[in-house]
Amino acid sequence: MTAKSAVTKPEDRPLSELQGRRLAALSGLDVKVLAGQSVAQLADKLRWQLDPNWLFFRRICGRVVKKDPLTGVEYGVPFATVFVEDTDCSFISYFPTGSRYVWHYPVFCHREVIGSVKTDACGYFCVLVPRFQIDWILRWRSERICFPIIFNRPNLDDLVRELPPHRVGPGPDPGPERGLPTFTPAVLRSLGDGETARLARELGQKQSARTLGASNQLESSLLSRRQFDRELPPPLPAEFRKALSGHGVVAAKGASAADGVRAAIAAKVGLDAHSKQLAKFDTQRFIGPFLRCFDILLPEWQLILDVPDITFRVTQDTDGDGNEETIYSEGYFDVRWNAGNLPNVTLVASSIAKEARFCSPGQPHVDCSTDPTIVTAGLMTVTDATYFDASNGYAIRPNRPSADGINPHAPNLVDAHVAQTPFCGAVQLYGCVDLQGAKYYRILHSVDNGGSYSAITGAAWNNYSTLDGHPIPISPDTNGWYEVNPIDPITHAAVPRANLEFPNMILDWTAPNGKNVVKISIANAAKVQLAESVPVALQVDNTAPSAPFDPSNWLAWKFAGDPDSTLTVLGLNCPLIQRGATPRDIEVVFRVTVSADHLRDATLGVLGCNHDPSSGPTLTFTQQPDPLNNPSHWYTTPTDNSVELYQRYFLDADAKPGCYTFHCKANSRAINPSGSNGENQIPPDWYKDEVYIYAWPSVSVAVVNEN
Repeated sequence: MTAKSAVTKPEDRPLSELQGRRLAALSGLDVKVLAGQSVAQLADKLRWQLDPNWLFFRRICGRVVKKDPLTGVEYGVPFATVFVEDTDCSFISYFPTGSRYVWHYPVFCHREVIGSVKTDACGYFCVLVPRFQIDWILRWRSERICFPIIFNRPNLDDLVRELPPHRVGPGPDPGPERGLPTFTPAVLRSLGDGETARLARELGQKQSARTLGASNQLESSLLSRRQFDRELPPPLPAEFRKALSGHGVVAAKGASAADGVRAAIAAKVGLDAHSKQLAKFDTQRFIGPFLRCFDILLPEWQLILDVPDITFRVTQDTDGDGNEETIYSEGYFDVRWNAGNLPNVTLVASSIAKEARFCSPGQPHVDCSTDPTIVTAGLMTVTDATYFDASNGYAIRPNRPSADGINPHAPNLVDAHVAQTPFCGAVQLYGCVDLQGAKYYRILHSVDNGGSYSAITGAAWNNYSTLDGHPIPISPDTNGWYEVNPIDPITHAAVPRANLEFPNMILDWTAPNGKNVVKISIANAAKVQLAESVPVALQVDNTAPSAPFDPSNWLAWKFAGDPDSTLTVLGLNCPLIQRGATPRDIEVVFRVTVSADHLRDATLGVLGCNHDPSSGPTLTFTQQPDPLNNPSHWYTTPTDNSVELYQRYFLDADAKPGCYTFHCKANSRAINPSGSNGENQIPPDWYKDEVYIYAWPSVSVAVVNEN
């Protein structure tokens, strides 16, 4: 989406002193000629003395998000002000011996605001930065050995490119990012923190739902995301940790432990311990980790002066007082600079930010008559029977059943097979309440199929003013009544619904599992009911499928050629297959029973450990004929929610000993109707297979050549 534009055109903004120095260093012109002039003025006066490319602008786009601390889901922060800053920083950089990363300690920074922009309703923004500033950053780094690397924050793409080749089938190597989703959760966790595993799983979901000719834009965006979305502390030398903890002495008599550490670092980087460069050095004020280079030798501690960059600061009115508070500040190296396209930037705001959990690429279309009506759940219409079964609460187009239990439906194929797909996650209801002179409304909720109703209470969220984007809190009284026209916390006046960014959103709700029947009640100023809407059912299922490994029969093995009566069941605790000093071919039978309230599909799989192409062809477990084989299943009817998966595998005696991972991927068919994955677009017009909730258990089995 397009962010709201700044008032001043970028080409008319005067250059700051720091910008003038940047352009002077590139062009050789006197800074006095450049500072204070706008790009438009420079183009008129100095067009024959400046490289024309420097007078262009490059677009930097990104999103301000607030992350749910429990689920890791990122919600956009709407109508926040993003300040773009030209930054010069000096660092004391720490290169821990043996570490793949580097940490920087800022000791002096100078920042100048060179532009600002408002995020849109989904938290997205775009800014234009003079081309010469980016060229200066690129030139500055290219002239210094290793600097282009050590100021790059690691992203998922960096991580997967360090993985060994991982083929998942015949044909050319698709690249490490294609194999990433096949790694088990345990392997992904070993590669990095929880953010790495979450991004990898998200990438796997996107790839599993792709169709022929589909865009890979989402995958590229995920691969460019930062591996660490927060600063992580470096592994300081043992003597520093000991001193800072209050044990041991590294400082002179009368000095603090921090002074002693500062003096030790000063000696390492060749500074006076009392120099101004070290005055602001603090072991608790670090940024990182960053990538480091290994092709040159570096001292453990290094002083780096005057590093140029463009950074961001974000503010938002979070308390309704009319003044914006800082929700993101002191950003460092948010943009990974390169000569080609610049990847999007994600700025993770602090916990005080006001997010929009209901943001989507487009608001649902709502037509109101004279009666209160629930029109959509998220972007899914609940009034059109070709999309939604309002009596039973199921979406009928996404994640439809398969005809044969094996092959899912082809994308956009419309046929007689109708789904019973429930919702999951936070669901927003849109509808009509500004009717019949109503002053209040509430949502009545039934869990006994409409036998009895009670008001939904306690559900609160933020809407936003269309005038300047400041948050308008939406909260009910103790009886669940919401104002039709909510109160502005700044003016203390009622805000007409037409002046709300989401005028037809009536509830932001994480519903309980099961069938929920809801209806709207509107009331006058005395909260006397005027009318009710037609009830709508919403089926909700936030549970993941169950795919436990039964220790009595989950995995059994034998030597190939021996009768099945010799199959030996492996334990779940450190399972071990001993092929003998002279290895023989072996067979393995893998079985898992999968069940769910709303199962979509489940698949068995095994990953080998021989991924080194220099050691010959990859040898891993291969499928063997067996009349009981049933390694995958896609549900065929709404009641088809349990299946026993079974597969016989064969491993050649020449295959390497090591750990082989057996796993089961089981997917729920529940969806979130926000349309965040394009399910609502035409096509597919909700004829799409999407995964939001799944289980992915795995166990590694050691195959050894000893008795």
